[in-house]
Amino acid sequence: MLARADNLHASAFRVLVALGIVADVALALPAVLSPDWIESALYLPPVLSFKADIWQRGVGVLRLLLSSMYVPALVSPLRDRYVSAAAVTSRLLLGLFWFWAVEFADYPRGYLLFAYLEGALGAAQAALYVAILRREHRRA
Repeated sequence: MLARADNLHASAFRVLVALGIVADVALALPAVLSPDWIESALYLPPVLSFKADIWQRGVGVLRLLLSSMYVPALVSPLRDRYVSAAAVTSRLLLGLFWFWAVEFADYPRGYLLFAYLEGALGAAQAALYVAILRREHRRA
């Protein structure tokens, strides 16, 4: 049986994973259904070509698929350690990617929203997941 602190860390981790899934779906559905709307809502540059919105729609579909991969980490972070670690790592790397895109590749500042969202979720998830693993290691 898990100790109370383990339950708190695991519960908080699950909440953050669920929050990440909700954020992914909230960003992906408009990208798939109405790329023009998400561009104007986030003050992103318009798509330059008539058919170029297919790329934004494709990214939305991939984001939906990626968020479905986080479900095992949501259900049981310790049982599916690889998935949990991949969820944390992907959030951190996506945060770094978006930050890099804005700061070093001259993409619009509107993309910083993605950097902050992914980076903050990734950092919080990483701290909680390390705490869960440390408690598990101490118990063994």
